[in-house]
Amino acid sequence: MIRVLSFILLVFLSWNCKSKQESLIEEIQELLEEQSYEKASGMLKDYLVKPKSDDEVLSSEKPETPRIVELSYDRKRLIYLEDSKLNWRDASDGSNGSKSLDEVPASLAVSLNANFALAEYPMTNGCRLFAISLKNNDLLYESGAQISCRNRGGISDDGSKIYYFVDNQLYEEKTVEPRTPKLVVSKEKITPPFAGLKARFFLYPIGKDFLLFSGNAGSYYLYYFQPEKKSVEKIDQEVISPLIYYGTGDSAYYLGGSIGRLHLRRLQLGKGKPSSSKLFTISRKEINPWKLPGKNEFVSNYSGKVHLWGPSRKSQVLPLLCERIWLVDQNKVLCENEKGGLYLTNLDFPEEDWRILKLYEEARDK
Repeated sequence: MIRVLSFILLVFLSWNCKSKQESLIEEIQELLEEQSYEKASGMLKDYLVKPKSDDEVLSSEKPETPRIVELSYDRKRLIYLEDSKLNWRDASDGSNGSKSLDEVPASLAVSLNANFALAEYPMTNGCRLFAISLKNNDLLYESGAQISCRNRGGISDDGSKIYYFVDNQLYEEKTVEPRTPKLVVSKEKITPPFAGLKARFFLYPIGKDFLLFSGNAGSYYLYYFQPEKKSVEKIDQEVISPLIYYGTGDSAYYLGGSIGRLHLRRLQLGKGKPSSSKLFTISRKEINPWKLPGKNEFVSNYSGKVHLWGPSRKSQVLPLLCERIWLVDQNKVLCENEKGGLYLTNLDFPEEDWRILKLYEEARDK
């Protein structure tokens, strides 16, 4: 009797010590033997979509309006807007917080260190602007300007000035009364590639200065804007997307080339005008390149999958299903899944997760 009880206890402990992944793998293997491919695929997908026990869940519910995510230039400070709630998380000191806004902004642009934000609120014929402090309540300034919602403005890192576009021209305004907007760059100096198309303009902070995109329809010029000098210089004229992907403080990446032939390009940041260099041709699944530190490797997401890739390595699908990703701090992936959840996860995956990914691909393709 003692031997029987000991054997039962041993079996129970052995079963109880199995990891969640191991139990799932065993269940899936049984389903595959029964040819229940659809059920197996659904269970595996559900595992790959959800955050794991050691992930940091920032939000588990899908907001009513599309979530807006912004990062500081060093990727250490994360800002995410969910409807009218503005949230932040700082990897430097571990602080986090949130504040409720009176309305839901149409868009959001942050300062260099993401201590301030410029929010655009939709009106009947355009948008109005608010400058907001993200660390305290020192700043809540409403601009008198009514602007097009098509563009992306900017805000200085001390929150003292905002920048926005009116009639294809760039204006500067101090965030104190009285409202005194000043023209700093005329439209002749920031012309788009095609004058006949309605242009769009985008600002991104680099140091005390900004990168400025001008264009539309997959064709943009990239300028270097210096507010103190009120000057602009063209950096590149073969840009297909007005998006910047910050590196780890001294670099940023963007997409150049032409439709059908995409090039990854790097901006080396420092004092003065950034230098642009053409790196290599990339595919569609690599079009949102987030650079890993210390390696010539990137992560991107495409069609719900997350890819690890580089110029000298074969692209590898990671055991992680995300609709959108951002690389936060050094190498933490911020994942927005198809359910609308938002969480931070590391790029270190146990062997069981790789097995689950392989089983998912096998079951899905049956």
